[in-house]
Amino acid sequence: MKNLLILVIILTFLSCSKTTPSGFWLNYETDSITEKQNDQGPFGGTLIINWINDKGAGFNIKTITELATRNDWKLIDSTAYKKSKLTDMTEFGNSIINLPLKNFKSELKDSNTKPLPRWINKDFTLYRFKTKWHIFESGTDNSTSENGFILLSFDNKAMTVYHLWGE
Repeated sequence: MKNLLILVIILTFLSCSKTTPSGFWLNYETDSITEKQNDQGPFGGTLIINWINDKGAGFNIKTITELATRNDWKLIDSTAYKKSKLTDMTEFGNSIINLPLKNFKSELKDSNTKPLPRWINKDFTLYRFKTKWHIFESGTDNSTSENGFILLSFDNKAMTVYHLWGE
């Protein structure tokens, strides 16, 4: 119980400070940001940022992973998605992405994934990262720190970052 109280105090302090988990992404290529959702609370939060860079070579995965690594994100793996498969990734007519959250049990539908907005509607690669933050499955002891994700279009012109933490 004492540990839970300490955790609540720490999370409350962090949620009230100006520090945003993975906030370093908010300073990356700011002129190219097209969408931003930053919802942080005392028991969890979500950071989603989308970039479009039609100028030059676009985004470089080596540069991106170096920035992520400097900020305690460790690349775990990646998966390619083709545009033809993206038509199945919609909810109520909106494009979504189902992020693979390791260690989570399925309930009514496949809760190994959490639907979030998706702005990239062409071939992309999903990169999965381990971060210093954890996400907890509500009502269970299941958690994972593999909760940072980058979608990068095959042409390197569009990128979205997702970071989920807490409960």
